[in-house]
Amino acid sequence: MVLTVYINPISQPSRAVMMLCKAARIPHVEKVIDLRADEQMKPWFLKINPAHQVPCIKDDDFLLAESVAIAKYLIAKFEVNDHWYPVDLKLRAKIDQFLAWHHVGLREKLISILRNEVFNVAMKGLKVDQPKLEEDLKTLEKSLDILETHYLGDNDYLLGDEISIADLFAISEIIETNLSGRDVLKNHPKLRQWFDLVRATLTPVFDEVHAELFKLRDQFIANQQQEKREEKVKEIREIRRRESTEPTGEVIKLDVNEGIKPEPKQNGATTQKTAAVNGK
Repeated sequence: MVLTVYINPISQPSRAVMMLCKAARIPHVEKVIDLRADEQMKPWFLKINPAHQVPCIKDDDFLLAESVAIAKYLIAKFEVNDHWYPVDLKLRAKIDQFLAWHHVGLREKLISILRNEVFNVAMKGLKVDQPKLEEDLKTLEKSLDILETHYLGDNDYLLGDEISIADLFAISEIIETNLSGRDVLKNHPKLRQWFDLVRATLTPVFDEVHAELFKLRDQFIANQQQEKREEKVKEIREIRRRESTEPTGEVIKLDVNEGIKPEPKQNGATTQKTAAVNGK
């Protein structure tokens, strides 16, 4: 019976398992679970994973959940190339250390940013909590420093010179914040080089696995830009409505792309308010 892997492409752990299956050529079939439709709460799925989470697998009558446990099981059963999870005791222990650390050390920090910038905005209609975002970004920087100095070091890949499941789990987490267009590695050129190398190593698997994520990213960014344009139009109309009734004062330039920028009176002279609309 063929191995069935239950995943959702927006789930970071799901993508790590998907990349392993495809890159290591593990025979399997994928079953995408529609999380928005609460398919994970269906009785048939709860029999596979009572925790109603993805990823999980069904291998004949054997059921298994939790992405790290799944990755280790698949590597052991299908005897894939050693570099994915080396038999070397000390190197394997270091990979295990990273996998244990990344849940809180990396994933938790990235999810907090993602929830604030994307999920709360797209699903709840909330505004981005800027103070919290700034705090989370500072906290993330500390984690990225640890990732760079302790786990990457002078290696090509995390903890070594060959790609392993540590790289798969790390990159699937880091790429998630790109849903808002954010590049969390912009201040970490060494990690950027690592990211590009992992992506190149996994070509074409990386792009296949992340296709849906990139699609949602483009859609989210387009929606945000449209909302900003609509807000600018409202500002322009309000300025035009007020300019015929309010006292004269400073010149107001309204740029659709940059916002309202008041200009001070020049040489003490009083000028009529005007609205300049650019970027049409």
